[in-house]
Amino acid sequence: MMKEQPSNTENINYNYGNGNDFRYTYSTQFSDSFQKIFSEIFENEAENLTQDIQVELSLSFSEAAKGCTKHLSFDADVPCDSCNGLGYPLNSKPKVCPTCQGVGRVTIPPFTATCSTCKGSGRVIKERCRACKASGVVEAIKDVKVTIPAGVDSGDTIRVPKAGHAGRRGVQPGSLFIKLKVAKDPLFAREGADLYVDYHISFTKAILGGKVEVPTLSGKTKIQVPKGVQPGQLVVLRGKGLPKSGFLVNHGDQYVRFRIDFPTALNERQRAIMEEFAQEEVINGDYLDREVNLWQQLLERVSNPKFVVEFSLLIVILLLLIKTL
Repeated sequence: MMKEQPSNTENINYNYGNGNDFRYTYSTQFSDSFQKIFSEIFENEAENLTQDIQVELSLSFSEAAKGCTKHLSFDADVPCDSCNGLGYPLNSKPKVCPTCQGVGRVTIPPFTATCSTCKGSGRVIKERCRACKASGVVEAIKDVKVTIPAGVDSGDTIRVPKAGHAGRRGVQPGSLFIKLKVAKDPLFAREGADLYVDYHISFTKAILGGKVEVPTLSGKTKIQVPKGVQPGQLVVLRGKGLPKSGFLVNHGDQYVRFRIDFPTALNERQRAIMEEFAQEEVINGDYLDREVNLWQQLLERVSNPKFVVEFSLLIVILLLLIKTL
């Protein structure tokens, strides 16, 4: 009589009639693994991302036009001095990560992700830096020296790489973004890289012309006032504007706009001269008016149909007389 051999599977119940339980279990395990891997990926990416810093900087018109160097101070995360930004004491001894066995990555086929326990280093340290609470960074005042290029304007932004918040546990620091605000200037007005200056002259200078000194970014320069210059008339100083990038042109222009100052009070001699000048204007004006009237009358007569007929008859008579001679 044969004895029954004990079976290792006698306590396992197989259900061949319905596979829903198996599908549910496999689907749940797959979803959990999928979710775990991607949550670890996004978690590690979020921890590895460093924050940028944005500050505003006010500049005078001269600083923006010519360029300058500025020293900025602002609150920022900086590497911890106690642990040199590592997050653990310097005398600590790392151990092999029990999760990834020192590889730094975990694999659940078909996915591979950075180990969330050691953050990809393959080593773990149980001791924590008390100064930074294992983050590797502390809050402090950060000083940065920045070079402002010439020709910047309000609204421009300058990016300084690696001058933002320090990265946690050795991650690259973020960037510093400086938004500029340029003050108005009482003398110069700008339009892009071009400058405009209003320059006041006397009415005699406007009539007779002459040389005057006008301000520019590089100092005063002499220009010629045209004779009979009109109010608002512009004179262009090529290359005296702000720096700009362009083909064969690295500076804008400066425009001098003339403003004519008329006297509000005259002495007797000045008044007599002006009255004499006014009489000359009237005489010359009447003469010019008479010339204009004669030309207008001639044009009106020529355009009259009656004149055309009379002129044609005169031509015919002249031709007949010439033929009889």
